[in-house]
Amino acid sequence: MTTIIIGVGNPVLTDDGVGLKVARELKRALSARKDIETCELCAGGLRLAEAMAGYDRAIVIDAIVSQGGPPGSILVLAPSDLRKTRNTCSSHDAGLAEALELARIAGLQMPKEITIWAIEAGDVETFSERLTEPVALAVPRVVEGVIRYLAGDGVLPPQRAAGEDVA
Repeated sequence: MTTIIIGVGNPVLTDDGVGLKVARELKRALSARKDIETCELCAGGLRLAEAMAGYDRAIVIDAIVSQGGPPGSILVLAPSDLRKTRNTCSSHDAGLAEALELARIAGLQMPKEITIWAIEAGDVETFSERLTEPVALAVPRVVEGVIRYLAGDGVLPPQRAAGEDVA
C-alpha cells in the first residue's frame, strides 16, 4: 500500500504552519519506508486532491480552528467531517470533499483511505514562523500518533470528545 503524507499550511502565519512542521518530522522519522512519501503544500482544494492522486492512502496534517477545542488538541477526521468551503469564487478554492469529487470525475485515481490529522490552532493571524506553545507541544504527539497509525495497519485512535486529545 502506497501512502502520501501531506502537511498543509502557511509557514509564516504562526500556528497555520503546524502541518508543515509535522510533515518535516515525519519525513525524517519515516525516511527508511519506501512505501511512504511526504510533501508540504501551502494550498488546499484541488492542489491537495492532485497531490493525493495515485496513492492508496493519504494522511493530511493541517491546523484547524473549530471554535471549541483548546489550542494544541488533536482531531482525526475524514473528508466528510469537514464543512464545505465558503470560498466559491473559484474551483481552486474548493473544499477537500468537493475537490476529491472533482478529481474522481476527472478520472484521477484517488486514495481509498484518507485521514486528516487536525491540530487546533491558537493563532492563525500573526505573521511568525514560530508556533504557539500549546500547538508546538502537539507536534511530537501527532508525529507519534501517525507513526502508530501506520504501524497498526490503519487503526485510528478514537475521535476526541470536546477538549480531549486523540493522540
